[in-house]
Amino acid sequence: METRRPENAQVASVIVEFKDRGCRDDVLKLAKEDLELGYPKELVALYAESGWQMDRSRKFSSIMRANSDGDLLQLLAEGGLNPYQMQLLANYYEKGVSVAQLKDVGAKNLTAYDMEQALKLVCQANRETDAAQGRESPVTEISQGKIAAMTEALRQREKELEEQQETNNRQASENAKLRIKAESLEKQVKELEQERTGYDSEKRSILEERDRLYQQSQTLMKEKGQLIADLEEVQKEKDGMEQRLKEMENKALEKTAGPQRAAAQQAAGEQQAAGQQEASGVKKAAANRQGAESQDINSENFTGHDILAAIRGRNGERHFVPVERMARRKPDGLKAFAEKIFGRGRQDSGLIRQLTGKGLNPAQMEQVRMAVQAGLTEQEVNDLIDSGFSAEEMAQAVEIVVAEKAYQ
Repeated sequence: METRRPENAQVASVIVEFKDRGCRDDVLKLAKEDLELGYPKELVALYAESGWQMDRSRKFSSIMRANSDGDLLQLLAEGGLNPYQMQLLANYYEKGVSVAQLKDVGAKNLTAYDMEQALKLVCQANRETDAAQGRESPVTEISQGKIAAMTEALRQREKELEEQQETNNRQASENAKLRIKAESLEKQVKELEQERTGYDSEKRSILEERDRLYQQSQTLMKEKGQLIADLEEVQKEKDGMEQRLKEMENKALEKTAGPQRAAAQQAAGEQQAAGQQEASGVKKAAANRQGAESQDINSENFTGHDILAAIRGRNGERHFVPVERMARRKPDGLKAFAEKIFGRGRQDSGLIRQLTGKGLNPAQMEQVRMAVQAGLTEQEVNDLIDSGFSAEEMAQAVEIVVAEKAYQ
């Protein structure tokens, strides 16, 4: 075939047309080379517009460059052949096998090996036929018999090939089923992998949450310890403040104790004088005895005031009672003093018996009297007498009992 090199503009136009029809970029490069070599657009289009892979396109191009017979190229383009089969048909075309014979063999859908065997038989039959045409009649008859035998052998081979093809088709069908099953199993494996990934992610989330809760608990424990330490520090400060307040109260009481003791001593003296005058007017003997007892008390007990104790009465009034330094009374003197405070008519009561022999001083006896006036029960008064408290401690004990009763 005579070719003429086209102009670059023509080549570029054809390439654009091929590209618009979906030709691959690598195939376009090969088609451009063939067009630039002068091969016609119609032949190049046989592979450029077919959507072939590069290996088939390159094989077609090489056969086209070696032999540009249009019928052969058309057969190669339409036969659905792989590169090896295409080259096989081209080779036997060069050996004298006609396009019609090649087309007949190619239409049988044979493998490359079986196709080559069939082409060998056709080529051999053609050679024998050509040789028989130049011999005598008997020889020609023999050649025709051989041709018939070869044709029968070819037919038998074709039958075997068809059977083989059916076997191959069944095997291909089974392979397809196995492939589908394998794809299904692969899909299941992927789903299991995704599910496992989800489980792993959930497990990591649970572990992270556990670590977060652990860290939070550790932080709370530290905060708890700090709060306990802070509370202990606050309690220490509170105790210190209470101690300082108590000291301040004691100092304040000490500052006011002197004037209060003097006033209480004066009031006691006035009350004693008034009692003596009244007693002398009622009964002289009683007055003499009371004066003697008062003298005895003054001479025996009152040696100077130390502190002034305060208690509250039944109606809430506050009484200050001097606490004096004095020696313990004898039982007889204590009994007389108790008769003076509580009255002679109660000397045989249980309270008098409880006071007898306890050695209470006048200040302590005054606290007992104030406790009776404050409404303490007999048992509470007895407990106060037996407590062994000083007069100041008795006053505080009476205040506590009265306050407790008030709250109840």
